[in-house]
Parts: sequence; structure tokens; C-alpha cells
Amino acid sequence: MRTVIFVIGAIVAASSAINQAKAADRIPAFDIAQNCTAEVVSAGIETVAGRTKDESDARNELDTRWSEFGASNKQACIGESSVGAGQSYVELLTCLEMSSGEFLADRRQPQ
Repeated sequence: MRTVIFVIGAIVAASSAINQAKAADRIPAFDIAQNCTAEVVSAGIETVAGRTKDESDARNELDTRWSEFGASNKQACIGESSVGAGQSYVELLTCLEMSSGEFLADRRQPQ
């Protein structure tokens, strides 16, 4: 009986890991317009158009650079940038750059 329970647990854990890995293979689908409108209304510090442009630019950069980042970093950063109602491609890109050390490397190089 213990063996059956162990096997079932192992199967569930393996399928969960596979599903999470597959999720990290894709850029998440955030609703840019809705998220930007909600953020601008709550914070009131920029325009919806400006925020939408920032998010669209970050999404486009993620399209070209997604394969550069490791699966575990993607998974962690997707979770971090999806907390609550505020989903952000800018936050996702920043998280990925920081977790890969790229952000710090860029700041150390003289301009």
C-alpha cells in the first residue's frame, strides 16, 4: 500500500513539474490595456498611453530575448510579476535581467 501511495505521489509531482516547465517556455499573456488603466487610475503618475507603450516595448523585447533566460528564473519571475491584479511585462523583464545578473553587469560598464 505504501508503494502505491509513493508511486502516485511521484507521478503527481512529476506531472506538476512538467506543467510548470511548459509554462516557463511561453511568455505569459497579460492584458496590457486593462493593467495599465488600473495602474494609472490607482497611482495617477503617468498616462495610460505612456504606460501601455512601456509594457508593449517590454513585451516585444521579451519576444526576442525569451530563450536567453533560464527556466527556473522564468518561472520565478512570472510568479513575481503576476502577483495580485498588477501583471507587468516591465517587471517581468526587469526580474529576468536581475536574476540573470545582466542588470548589474550593464550598470558596471562605463557608458
